[in-house]
This record gives sequence, structure tokens and C-alpha cells, in this order.
Amino acid sequence: MKKIVILLLLISFTGIAQGNFKVENGMLVWEKTFSANDPDIVALLEKEPDLKVLSFMDNVYKGSCNDIKYDCEGGSGLMKNNCKFDFLIIVNQDGYTVKVKNIKILEKYGPMQARTIANPCEKYFVDENVIRKSEKYNADIYCFDSYLESAFSILPKSQNSITSN
Repeated sequence: MKKIVILLLLISFTGIAQGNFKVENGMLVWEKTFSANDPDIVALLEKEPDLKVLSFMDNVYKGSCNDIKYDCEGGSGLMKNNCKFDFLIIVNQDGYTVKVKNIKILEKYGPMQARTIANPCEKYFVDENVIRKSEKYNADIYCFDSYLESAFSILPKSQNSITSN
């Protein structure tokens, strides 16, 4: 019985660790739909100044982030590097969907780390069109998933205000 419980916990942790990531055409993609009445995407973009909108048409924001540092407690040394990615925000009346793709990890090499190479995250997280399932990569992908979720979420105004008694 204990073995079954442990096995179920391991399987559920693997599912949680992959979060909102999936593989599309060999590329790692993060996609999440957020519920919000009349979402204020401008406020979202002002909250994260590294998110740059390149175009806007018919309630679709298309943009990129060229050098962002995610602050994550867990994960391997790989997560200490900055990253860049492209994003798409599709807005409707009851929420918005965010899709992040073309994710690259900006790794520094050489003497004094003077050379930066943008490695595709598929190099670390995807194996034969499937997200890798290992303790090291699960922690990294969970870390990145948590960061993206907080970066693209709009908190209701009641949660943003501080009250005192």
C-alpha cells in the first residue's frame, strides 16, 4: 500500500511540475487561460516592464521579452540564467489567454562570462517531442511555470490594496 501511495505522489508531482507547458511541433510552449472580467492588459504590461508589445490588433497583443531574470528559489544552476521569449495575449470578455513560445535561456560563457549564447530551452526540457521527466528538469520547469504564471496574472484590485485595522 505504501508503494502505491509513493508511486501516485511521484506521478502527481511530475504532472504538477510540467504545469502549463506542452510541446507543439517540437517546441516547448507555455499556455494558460486566466479568468478576469474586462481584463486590463495595459496594467499587466506596466507591472512587468520587460514585456514589450510589438503589435496590437483585434484584442491580440503580440510581444517579446528580450532579457528577463526570474527569481526562483528552486531549480538547478540553469535557472540562474536570464531568458527571452515571445508571447501572445488574446483577450476576450471573460478573460485572456497567454501563449509563450520561442523560449531561450541566455547562458554566459568564456572568460569573465563575456559571451552570451541564447540556447533554446528544448535543449534542456524536451526529448523526442515530449517534456523530459527527471527530478532536475521537473524542478526547473516548475520554477519557470511559476514565474510565467505570476508575470502574466492580473491580481484583482482588492488583492492589491493593503488594509490596516
